[in-house]
Amino acid sequence: MGKSKTDKQKKFAKNKTLTQISSNHTTLVDTFKSGELVMKGNITTREICFVCKSNLIHDERRNGCFCPEHPQVGATTFIVRFGSDIYRRFKNYQQATQFLTGLRYKTGEGSYDPNDYRKENPNGFRNLSERYLKKKANKKSFSNIRNYIRVAQEHFGDTNVKYINSADIDEFLFDIPNISEKTRSNYKSTLSDFWVQIKKWKIITLAQLPDFTEIEIDIDLGYRNFTTGEEQSKILEKIKGMAVNPKQWFGIELLSVYTKLRPQDLLKLTEGDIELSPGMLYIHYPTKKKNQLLTVRLAPDHVEIFRELKNKYPALPNVKFFRHIEGISGVAKDAPFGEKYFYKAWIAACEKLGIEGLDLYGGTRHTTTTEIAKLEGKAAAKKHSGHRTNKAFDRYCQMDEKESSDMAQFIIRRKTGADVLEFKKRTK
Repeated sequence: MGKSKTDKQKKFAKNKTLTQISSNHTTLVDTFKSGELVMKGNITTREICFVCKSNLIHDERRNGCFCPEHPQVGATTFIVRFGSDIYRRFKNYQQATQFLTGLRYKTGEGSYDPNDYRKENPNGFRNLSERYLKKKANKKSFSNIRNYIRVAQEHFGDTNVKYINSADIDEFLFDIPNISEKTRSNYKSTLSDFWVQIKKWKIITLAQLPDFTEIEIDIDLGYRNFTTGEEQSKILEKIKGMAVNPKQWFGIELLSVYTKLRPQDLLKLTEGDIELSPGMLYIHYPTKKKNQLLTVRLAPDHVEIFRELKNKYPALPNVKFFRHIEGISGVAKDAPFGEKYFYKAWIAACEKLGIEGLDLYGGTRHTTTTEIAKLEGKAAAKKHSGHRTNKAFDRYCQMDEKESSDMAQFIIRRKTGADVLEFKKRTK
């Protein structure tokens, strides 16, 4: 005799497989929950036998619901019941069994969420995005966020967010007509923030978090003014002479040399993030790079300046390095620098020198990147600057490839001894 049904179920459970019941559908008999088979749920029908008025009973072997007294009488519509959460009608038995099998499988693997199946569709994009808008209502940019979400709602509608993947998002973003790349990037940022938020709400898992395609927006941002290396040095010297706090000058000096750094990165730097030997900076969660660590190897001259400043103004490892000192009216000692502190010093120095229209980024990062490119080429400069796209880099590096390398020679002289920016004249 063949094996019993119980024996077969045990075998299937052990192997964690789907058993084929018929050529048209499969029934899950191997899903585990606390070591037991998950056989929750059933298939029924509201139809009755037209001969004896008896209820029609589900019969897996015959793939349907039939009258026990009149087997030729079968149902044409079916209902899947799954606990108290699910009550779903089907016009096709195969669809009903596939649906039930899916519910059992998700229950077994621990991913079953009844909200995915509720009539009110709480996990639909429209419902969750409305919840997201309520959370963002106090933001200054709420009007724009709301506009972006409204357009996305028209596209995604009530689609369950778990079924919206990266390709779907790309299709939406790049099919929006008559918008600039800057606006398209704003759409992307809003949607990215939305998906991060629903992950925090535990609607989706980390594995379900979509990837977002980088959007090059620089063609709409215009080009910043930049200057020469010589003028950059003059401005830095003026800042050094004007600054009450030497760290204000030093921060700007670092921005002019290490082109991967941004002002916001320096403001995050703590005493413990500075390693004097071998000379490294560790920037946690750097600007433009989420959940990453930016490391910067320092030139020997800058290591010594860090050493002098740390000795002169000692502090615990968790204290911000770029902080105020005594002697500044209205500012508490050891208060961290504000967002505009470097910028204000730069503008003040430019005004003293009669230089107009040159902001901090243009005069430091942009200028140095352009100088490197004149000597080393755009590929090397792009690497030093940390840009991932050519268009983004091109906005920072404004140069004529045919220009002589005279200015690059000046940079060599100015950066002599630096470890990070190793300037070597190109050979043809």
